[in-house]
Order: sequence, then C-alpha cells, then structure tokens
Amino acid sequence: ENEFQRKKRELVFHSQSSQSRGLPIRMATMGSRRSAAQSTYFVIATSSAALISWRILQWRARRRAKLVADQAQRMVRDGPMVDFSDPNVRLRLLNTAIRRAAKWMSFQSIDSAVPMRGQVGGVSFDKRPVKTLKPDYALKPVHRDSRGIREIAFYEALKLASQHGGRKGNNGAAVAAAAAMTGGAIDRKSGAPKSAVGQGTKGVINTYDALAMLVAIFVKDTVVVESEHTVVSSWKAMKREIELLRRLSTFTAQYYGVVGQDTVTEDPTESPTVAPSPSPEPRLISTDAHILLSDVTINFSKPCAIDLKIGQQSYEPDAPPDKREREIKKYPQQKEFGFRIVGMRIYDPSHPESDSYGFYSFDKLFGRSLGTRDDVMAAFRTFFSVPGTVYETLDESSLPCDGFDDSMAFSSGQKIRTRVITDLLSQLIVIKGWFEENTALGFYSSSILMVYEGDMSVRSNRDVTNLKMIDFSHVRRQAGGDSGYLHGVNSVIGMFNELLRDSTGR
Repeated sequence: ENEFQRKKRELVFHSQSSQSRGLPIRMATMGSRRSAAQSTYFVIATSSAALISWRILQWRARRRAKLVADQAQRMVRDGPMVDFSDPNVRLRLLNTAIRRAAKWMSFQSIDSAVPMRGQVGGVSFDKRPVKTLKPDYALKPVHRDSRGIREIAFYEALKLASQHGGRKGNNGAAVAAAAAMTGGAIDRKSGAPKSAVGQGTKGVINTYDALAMLVAIFVKDTVVVESEHTVVSSWKAMKREIELLRRLSTFTAQYYGVVGQDTVTEDPTESPTVAPSPSPEPRLISTDAHILLSDVTINFSKPCAIDLKIGQQSYEPDAPPDKREREIKKYPQQKEFGFRIVGMRIYDPSHPESDSYGFYSFDKLFGRSLGTRDDVMAAFRTFFSVPGTVYETLDESSLPCDGFDDSMAFSSGQKIRTRVITDLLSQLIVIKGWFEENTALGFYSSSILMVYEGDMSVRSNRDVTNLKMIDFSHVRRQAGGDSGYLHGVNSVIGMFNELLRDSTGR
C-alpha cells in the first residue's frame, strides 16, 4: 500500500512536470502566430496607404500636367494672337502701350498733330484721319473694338520680339511677354507656365505637385508624358514665332506705343455701374487714341506712295458669311491677283486734278475698277511713270555727266523709274523669303505701303525707296502660314519684273 501511494505520487509529479514544460512551447507558438498576423496586417495597411498615396499623387500630377499643357496650347493655338475677350488682357495691353508712348512724349503734346497730307488708302474710319507730328511721327487712329486691341497686341509682340528675340538668354523673357499677351503667365527664369488658379501657391508647380510630377515622369505615366510633350512643342512653337516676328519687324514702321488715352484702371465693359453698350464690341478705347509710329514718308521731299492690300482674301477664315460676301464683292479679282490697289498718290503738278501741293491721287474705287491684269499693269506704269513736264524741267546738274539717266526707261510709251522698281523688288524678295519660311501666322486685310521720291530735282538718293507692311488688326496664328499673302507678293514681284523687261528689253 505504501509502495502504491508512492508510485501514485510520482506519476502525479511527472504529469505536472510535463504540463509545466509544454506551456512555454504552446505560448511561443501562439505568439509567433500573432506576430505573423500583425505583420500581414501591417503589410496590407502599408500597401494600401502607398497605393492611395500614389493615386493621389497621380491625380495631382495628371491634373496639373493637363492644366499646364492646356495653357501652353492656348498660347500657340490658331486664332487671334491675343485673347481680347479677357478684360485683364485688354487692360494690360492698353496700359503697357500707354506707358511705352509716355517715354517718347514726355516733353511733347499731340495737340500739334495735323492730318497727314495726301493720305493713301484707308482714308479714314469713324472719320478719323492719320495724323503727323514733328519731328517724325505718324499717328494712326485705333479701332475702338477688338481690332484695335489686336493691332496693339501685334505691335507689342513685334517690339518685344525685336528687343528680346535672337539673343542668347532672352528667350524666357520673350516667351513670358508673349504669354502675358495671350492671357497666360510664364515664369521668366524657368519658362514654366504659371496658373491663375491656386492663389496660395507661387504657380502651378508647388511642392506637392513637383513631387507628384517627378514621380509620374519617373514611372512614365502616359498622361503626364503626353502633356510634357505638348508643353515642349508649344514652347518651341512660341520661340519660332518670336524669331519670325523679330525678323519681320524690319519691314514695319517703328512702334512707340499708344497716345491720346489716359491709363485705364477698369474695363468699362466689365463694370456693373456702366450701362451696356448697344454695340456688340467693347468700347474700352477712346476716340482720341492713336498708335504712335514712325512716319515712313518723312525723308522724302515729294513722296509718291501706293497702298497694296495683300492676300487672296481680306476676311479671316472664321468670318461670318455676310462679312465674306461683302469683302469678295469689293474686288472679286483679288483671289486671282493676290492683292488689290487701295490707293496711290503721284507727284504730277501738271495734272489738271492735282492738289495745291502738286499731287494727284487715286482712291480705292480706282483700284476696284481694275478688272484685268493689263489694267493693273497700266496702273503700275502710271504710278512709276515720270510726268513729261517734270522730266522737262530737270536742269543738267540733276542728270549724270553724260546726260543720260539710266534710272528711267520707256515702257508702253511712258518713262518709268526703273531704279525705283528694282529697289522695291529687292525688298519684296526679302518679304517673300519670310513668308516662305512662315508656318505660324496669317495676315488678313494687311497692306504693303511703298514710297519713292517724286521730286526729280533731288540730286542725291533720288531713287531711294521705303517699303513697309502696315495694318495688322487681323493678324492671327495660323498653322501652315499664309499662302494667300505669299501668292500676292509673288504676283506683285512678277508684275514689277514684267515692267522692267518691257522698259529695258531684257
């Protein structure tokens, strides 16, 4: 019995010992399982957070990339060069032009300006003539509707391109100025477009957006990469446009700004206190506003001038049908010739209809009456001809030592100024080359003004000419350039060459 009790106690003891030894093993197993579960939960939570963060970054990157791309595209899209429907753009442009003119007119008043004597073409609109102001200014009245804003914008673009374009390191400033005209904004240092939204940031690309864009570009997100390509191509297109404008500025009159209007602080068309105008166009520009330009006739004693409206059509592609019909009816032959004569003025004191200064003028109705190519050629011969009485009054001192003046020759019985034609041809050929390279701009209802000296008694530089492109209220961005304008320039060159062949026999 004692032995039995002793073995029983030993069995109980061993059993309890076995249970105490297995408890840590079971606890360790349970702990490892709990740790694995926690790790799994952590991985899932971290992955979810990373996915959500990436989706947020991707959304921000795509949204900002599209915003920048849209704004970049707007800067170079087809249509008017400036968003004249934006009141802020109108105010910014007009005030910039006013400040520019103030630098030149600080000590001079435009009250002494007088109507230009013998104005050629575009005699007036709203009964406002072109004026001249000493020493060498011409004041062109500004259209009071969107055409005025567009012409000011074009001259401002020319000015900025001539100042900043073509010089290393100035591309950013030029593009920034161009963006300001189109209603956009560009960082001058980086060239990155800035957005009007998000006033609490310094631009479209803030810290979070920069991180999002970098990550999106690194992983080559399709939307962001496409937007990046759009921005780069728009940037290149703007730089090409600035270079084109810089080269074109050589053939435009020097621009000094806008005079005759005070600085504008509020667009009256946007003010709730101003009654709506019955006119569909805003009347931000005053009736006294003029574009201040250099007078292209200032260096001539008796300037003979002709105004040619260049292009196969004088209306823009998006013009309403009634506008198209009116313009086509003015001169149907413009489609064929690529130009029409708007007006010309010749120094011929012997002509019975000459004015008191000895000039005889042909108006726009004369130009529209030229129905055939022969009619146009006859008009050019008349313009370049030397009136018999003028040639007869020349004294020997004004002729070459041999008494023969090779600056003139006979064509169809008229003595014409061959050197004048040759000089104008050389300038037309340069303009032709520009339009052959132009793939960005279209010029509608724009003209070329040609001037030569009509005073045959001038002893030096008698055959000097001046050729300038004028009237830019319908210039627009246009993919492919302007084949109609190029056709017109080629047509004029062909007719001038024919005049030379007829007169020289070559």
